[in-house]
Amino acid sequence: MTPAKVFLYLGYVLPVNYWLVIVRERVFMGIVETGLFGCRDPECGLLMTRVKPGTRLVLFVSGFDCKSYCKSFVGIFEAVNDWVKASKKLNDWSHMVEVKPIALGRVELGSIAGKLSFIRGRRSITEALHSVDPSNPRAMPMPVEDAELIINELRRQAVPKPVIEIWGTPKGGAERVVGGAGAEVRLATQGINEAVALLMEVAQLFGYYPVSNVDAGEYRLDLAWWGNEDEYRDGLAPLAVFEVVDNPEQALARLKHARDRWRGVKLYAVVRDENAGKELERTLRGSFHELRRRVKVLSLGGLRDFVKDLRRHGELVREFVMLDKD
Repeated sequence: MTPAKVFLYLGYVLPVNYWLVIVRERVFMGIVETGLFGCRDPECGLLMTRVKPGTRLVLFVSGFDCKSYCKSFVGIFEAVNDWVKASKKLNDWSHMVEVKPIALGRVELGSIAGKLSFIRGRRSITEALHSVDPSNPRAMPMPVEDAELIINELRRQAVPKPVIEIWGTPKGGAERVVGGAGAEVRLATQGINEAVALLMEVAQLFGYYPVSNVDAGEYRLDLAWWGNEDEYRDGLAPLAVFEVVDNPEQALARLKHARDRWRGVKLYAVVRDENAGKELERTLRGSFHELRRRVKVLSLGGLRDFVKDLRRHGELVREFVMLDKD
């Protein structure tokens, strides 16, 4: 029996180790999209001994070659399995580990540096950051209280998910052109924002109370519907939860978490196109097979058509759904 299993058998809860990982912005975007974190030889040896299943990584975007998240904490990710050799080329990584998001957002280092104990007494910010970097042989895990402070600050952000943040427009109104992975993120952004906006409109037409970016503990959910505002304020379970699919496994993980937390809640996944739908179906037949008959898949195009019809008959819809209301 491994030491971890011995501790669990005896009723002890193993402490969670938090390590800070400094990445470039494009690498961070790739981690969000793929759910994978990796390393390059020869630095993998130390990293792989420190990052085990259950270890949490505090991602920090450096100031080099960044546009939106410079010198900011952007997320907490948890390793969910063991390291494997990279089967595809991604950031020149030689080994990879699957990770799941615990919190996403953006917290500038300068806004909370004075509150972080691992920074106090250091000669420089760089020295402080490397003191909790797992690739540094002399580093120690980040103090739990510091990690919890960062998590809470991330979850307080008005824009909680960097992957659904608009990239912005420069002066003159022309759209900024973002190449490579950035272009894919921008397209995903547009699809996610549009789907959430359409579903918000549907909810209001049918008399439900929609809430986006729902804090569900370990995850934030794209959208949920409550019967009314009082049910939401009283902490009751929502009637339905919606996730717009970018990464199928991450979307289904959030839906599974919603079902585990609120038994009986209806689950919906919105896909951008037919290919995304097929990829989601493959995932539902695999590691998330228990959700196959519980997740209703909606297409973004079908949702657009549905809302167009509702808009044409909005007054009649509102009248009928209000029949049992005072």
